[in-house]
Amino acid sequence: MDKLTVITQVVRKEIEVFNRFFSESLRGHNHDFQSMIDFISWRKGKRIRPIVLFLSAKLCGETNPKTIDYALILELLHTATLIHDDVVDNTMERRSQPSANAQFDNRIAVLLGDYILSLAITHAVGVRNDSVLETVSRLAHNLAEGELTQLIASKEAVVDEERYFDVIRKKTAALFASCSEMGALSADATPETREKLRSIGENLGLCFQIRDDIFDYFDQGEIGKPTGNDIREGKITLPLIHALQAAPQTVSSPMLEIISKQDFTPENIRQLIEFAKTYGGIEYAQSRMQEMKAETLELLAAFPCSEAKTAMIDLTAYIIERKK
Repeated sequence: MDKLTVITQVVRKEIEVFNRFFSESLRGHNHDFQSMIDFISWRKGKRIRPIVLFLSAKLCGETNPKTIDYALILELLHTATLIHDDVVDNTMERRSQPSANAQFDNRIAVLLGDYILSLAITHAVGVRNDSVLETVSRLAHNLAEGELTQLIASKEAVVDEERYFDVIRKKTAALFASCSEMGALSADATPETREKLRSIGENLGLCFQIRDDIFDYFDQGEIGKPTGNDIREGKITLPLIHALQAAPQTVSSPMLEIISKQDFTPENIRQLIEFAKTYGGIEYAQSRMQEMKAETLELLAAFPCSEAKTAMIDLTAYIIERKK
């Protein structure tokens, strides 16, 4: 049994109910495009974000019907953003299957993403809770802003660590933060506890994205995705950013020239990857994740011992150490 499976056992019942509700939310729509929605609903990821939400609720008490409702809202929103992201990035595969834009076309994929986003909004309004609406609207704003900022940065070949963290905080960590906050909200936690869990979720999301970015520097056979995809798209991530700052100028200048000209030939991508590795980019990215892990463990220390607390600690380690 792998580590994530063990972690999931703590919220197994909640995940089972959630999966049923999520499937039901994507059924019974207009017959003209139900088959397209079915194409999306058949794909099930690791459910890490709902797991974060359920564990957060358990850290504050017990899960309840509100917890499932809140997880459904956020997973629908997440699903919509994945569809839109694939269009923006011209991604042809997701989870080893054709993406929606590859299966249909960009126009259908965008509208399909919009439709699923509308389902998330409908469910959010239906719970009749101002705090939920505030959290969801803030999240939607951050996700859109993060994607736009990343797109602009990639076009302008921006190499800046502060800008990098601003992007991943909005486009990835904001969703994890909302999951942990809404888990706490569903269990009627105090504002102070909700804020603490929001910080925990944000750290998990930052680590999740940094780990994803590290994958881009290794062969496809090792981690199950093509090497250099981010660089090819003009996304300059933390390992390369650090290497450019750490290397002697005589070495970094030719690398910066490749980036500024966006001359991302296979040979140049290989050079940039080897450069990032040589000048400590991978180790630096890993050290930043360890800093966030330490901060997360410190925040979790305030919660009483429980299966949920142990699982959240284990989940933090899993996110940092995962192989895919």
